[in-house]
Amino acid sequence: MKRSPHPRRRLATLVTGVAVAIGVGTLAVVGLPAAPTAPAPAPAVVAAPRLVADAPANGCPEVETIAVRGTTERQGGGIVAGPLASALQDQLDQTVRTHDLVYPASFAYQQSKRAGVRALRARLAQTSAECPGTEFVLIGYSQGADVIGDTIASGDVPAADRIGAIAMFGDPAFTSREPFATGSFRVGTNGIFPRATGAFGDLTDSVVSFCNRDDNFCQRGSAGTGHFRYGADRQEAVEAVAELLG
Repeated sequence: MKRSPHPRRRLATLVTGVAVAIGVGTLAVVGLPAAPTAPAPAPAVVAAPRLVADAPANGCPEVETIAVRGTTERQGGGIVAGPLASALQDQLDQTVRTHDLVYPASFAYQQSKRAGVRALRARLAQTSAECPGTEFVLIGYSQGADVIGDTIASGDVPAADRIGAIAMFGDPAFTSREPFATGSFRVGTNGIFPRATGAFGDLTDSVVSFCNRDDNFCQRGSAGTGHFRYGADRQEAVEAVAELLG
């Protein structure tokens, strides 16, 4: 897309033209021939820099990331899911749109989580209907990871064949013996609500789940601040998602 000349450049050209016109008029009054003036050069047209992939004309991105925040985090992506979604927008070659899932994320945990599952299923169904070529990346932290896990494990997931990658952090339903588990976790120590091994079925190969050894939510019985340190895994997660998307 080409940009129109900068407003200051247009103003400078206009002022120059006025000055030339005034000078010519003055010379004519005193009877001196007006010196010929060269036409002003056409303003340079500079193409807009391509910082990210250009959005398609139909408004549908190649990838939609759905960020699901953790318990009590404010609406938006939260401290883990949102920044990872932003990093993916910056680093993926595909056009990327981010949706911050709207759900309670409250301490009424089971009720809140069920609302999150409904919201996530609805978003997948809506976007897949409007944009049949869009691929999905699901990103969840804490309760948000649990929402994603329950959604996938429930089966009959809308657009399941277009979920290209799932990134989970501090999942309370973490299961240490899954092939997608990564981090400093202890094998054999699971989350506070462990999910059955193999619950993700055909999507197992599209998942990466980060768990720190000192995260009491994904490593029940541990102690420490591990639940709040997943920002350190952001670049690794970006690379894992990019690889999963192929």
